[in-house]
Amino acid sequence: MSLAALDAYRRALSAGGGSVREPDAAFADAGELALQARWFAGEFGRDWLTVDGKPARIEDFGRWNHESGPDFIDARIRLGRAERRGSIELDLDARDWERHGHATNPAFRETVAHVFVHRPAQQFFTRTCDHREVPQIHLAPGAHTPAFAPPSHEPITLDGTNAMALVEAAARHRLDLKAAALRRSAAVRGEDEAWFAALAVALGYKRNQTPLLLLAQRIGLGAAARPAGESLLFGVAGFMDFPEPPASDHDARAYLRRLWEGWWAERARRERWILNCRAWRFAGSRPANHPHRRVATLAAIASGWKPIRAALAGSQRAGFVAALEALDHPFWATRFSLQSARLARPQALLGDERIRDILLNIHYPLAVERDDSAWSGFLLEHGPTPAAIMRSAAGRFFGGALGRALQLAVTQQGLLQIQRDHLAAAEPQAFLAALRAIPFPPASECSTPLPPDR
Repeated sequence: MSLAALDAYRRALSAGGGSVREPDAAFADAGELALQARWFAGEFGRDWLTVDGKPARIEDFGRWNHESGPDFIDARIRLGRAERRGSIELDLDARDWERHGHATNPAFRETVAHVFVHRPAQQFFTRTCDHREVPQIHLAPGAHTPAFAPPSHEPITLDGTNAMALVEAAARHRLDLKAAALRRSAAVRGEDEAWFAALAVALGYKRNQTPLLLLAQRIGLGAAARPAGESLLFGVAGFMDFPEPPASDHDARAYLRRLWEGWWAERARRERWILNCRAWRFAGSRPANHPHRRVATLAAIASGWKPIRAALAGSQRAGFVAALEALDHPFWATRFSLQSARLARPQALLGDERIRDILLNIHYPLAVERDDSAWSGFLLEHGPTPAAIMRSAAGRFFGGALGRALQLAVTQQGLLQIQRDHLAAAEPQAFLAALRAIPFPPASECSTPLPPDR
């Protein structure tokens, strides 16, 4: 990939009024738990201006509060030169502070920041029961970029070689954005917790990313890796209150009893953390992706963390894949859920498709950021079988120029990024015009040859 093409792609983003940073999902469409999870992971950054214009830096995001009171405790915030310690409350609406009774609740007396998404037209003050004003931080809504909304434009007319040079640049930009997000999270939580949370999100696929992220954040890698970690994960997930397996299923009932032995002593202390059943989406997923099995896989990742962490830290693709493939569980190797019948043959906790997704979204962003030579390995990766919607997007942007290269992960990732940036651009036609005007390198410098048509 030509670095000049990558720079040109980023200039095209500026021409279209877009950003070289990952655009935030629409805050308005996210629930409060999802926002809290993203805030706690450092996705929104740590440097802000308060509503009255004072610089604020979150030095420490604190800990999830498992008692009644503010969302996060033991936090540290720097306001100008002064540092304050206390709690942080995050609400969808600034007026929720009064609506939920926080203003008269002594548990909120030590709140050092009130973070919210929606700001009323009238000025609103956050006050404690002692009538002390609490600094306010407004999370401004980001742009909502729905996936693959059909754009109205002419294709970017390029031959196959230059089309690949463009999607390579877009894919590299996408990897850099993912690496930056992982780096921000690691700066807030530390590498181990950040990577553990990223793997939890990957396990959730599209439907259950938020609840699995919440589990990883609330339990933490250290507690999840302990002998009772699996019980904690299932308990906080809300799965210990599911109907018991049939009386004839002795293995399932014995397994559930072991979970209860580890959970009952912790239940009262962590009751506030237990996720509502509505947080999970059970319908529409493959049986192997059932939330019960994904939580068990997260527990297996925690208990087998050492080789996973070593492979990620060392950018070892083979070692990382081997560590994921080695994940096993005597009960879940033959079950899809706590209520399902025993499978005829054992199945891996993580299949090839999910491991490939984890490689593309976690391993390669970290590896390429550390060592540019890892990019050549990324170019050899194949993506999933292109869906009709992906083929349609390739046709809209490039006509038939990409050919069979659509099967490559770099092509798919580049297409996803171009589509996203086009939708997010304030001037989408200017963005496309800038892409057409990129001076591409000679064909000999394109690092990914097009696979031959058969």
